[in-house]
Amino acid sequence: MTALDGIRVLDFTRVLAGPYCTVVLGDLGAEIIKIENPQGGDDTRGFNISPTLDFSTYFLAVNRNKKSVAIDIRTQEGGDAIRAMAANADVVVENYRSGVMDRYGIGYEDLSAINPQLIFASISAYGRDGPLKDRPGYDPIVQAESGFMSLTGDPDGEPMRTGVSIADMFTGMFAGQAILAAIIAREKIGKGQRIDVPLFDTAVNMLHHASNAFLIDEVVMGRYGNSNALAQPVGLFTASDGPIMVTMTNNRLYKTFCEDCLERPELVEDPRFSDNAKRVENRGKLAEVLNAVFMKETRAHWIDKMASFGIPAGEVRNVGEALSSDDVAARGLVVDQAHPRFGRVTGIRSPMTLTETPVRDPVGAPDLGVDTDEVLRGVAGYTDEQIAAVKSSNG
Repeated sequence: MTALDGIRVLDFTRVLAGPYCTVVLGDLGAEIIKIENPQGGDDTRGFNISPTLDFSTYFLAVNRNKKSVAIDIRTQEGGDAIRAMAANADVVVENYRSGVMDRYGIGYEDLSAINPQLIFASISAYGRDGPLKDRPGYDPIVQAESGFMSLTGDPDGEPMRTGVSIADMFTGMFAGQAILAAIIAREKIGKGQRIDVPLFDTAVNMLHHASNAFLIDEVVMGRYGNSNALAQPVGLFTASDGPIMVTMTNNRLYKTFCEDCLERPELVEDPRFSDNAKRVENRGKLAEVLNAVFMKETRAHWIDKMASFGIPAGEVRNVGEALSSDDVAARGLVVDQAHPRFGRVTGIRSPMTLTETPVRDPVGAPDLGVDTDEVLRGVAGYTDEQIAAVKSSNG
């Protein structure tokens, strides 16, 4: 048994934030019915086409454990089918532009009138109310506008967005948490509710300590690259064969590091480095001193030695090196997923481990519309003739 056995989700999302939300729910055992435009489906079906599979590796990454139903929501037949399915669903997740679902009679008011127990979650750039609700936006835009991008990059370089669309992914996780909370609340209040989780709100929330620095002390934090404005030594240092990442956030670790690992006890008493505030102030000089020591040995030497004294450090890997590492293998993070067309595809497992209600065994992302007949018959209660009418209306 999985944690979300019996929970049915109608998934009207595309690209990343919404699909990331529903892939987490699917991992936990919910039935995810992905409603896609018959003309091409989710935009990401065209991203990163694999020469090995002739299929999108992007789409595979966030659409496992889902069924695909091809329905044109703009048609009367399509709208009727959605309403019939919503009567037997627990959750709707959508990330259309504001007003689109309402325009076709499948918005929150429409569907909750049919099924008062329904939880209706909207994911958008700027929310479902307010002056920006109709404005289009994507992860890079909200990273820029929220201030998040101003904190990322080299101190003397330009603001930089993250290498993956982290505002999208955090928004998906917040939306998933809100949906789980609403499922629990439904048992207490006896009805579903509407959920609104925008990318912009999420990105502002992710400012973390930088937001409080400004709100309380009017300090505008800047970029520190791989270093850190709050603790030292933190950052990239250079061993004889390449960079290593080192992170120490308190005086106790720094003392152990200098005395036992580096065998340089004088660095503890050095007035420039004697406490964290001074190390932060003199981070450039500290890096110069430490690099001179690190250059005398290899990365493996230093990482092993630091680990023996409880000092956090690691080598800098590219994606291929990380996924091929002994660490990933030991955690069983790369898994084979069953796939109805390819037999097996390789992917990354869910990071969640639950002892009593484990995540489900992954099934690879579906072909467009492959589950249309099954879902319309089993969820909407449609006859063969009604199914044929819906498919005919798809064009």
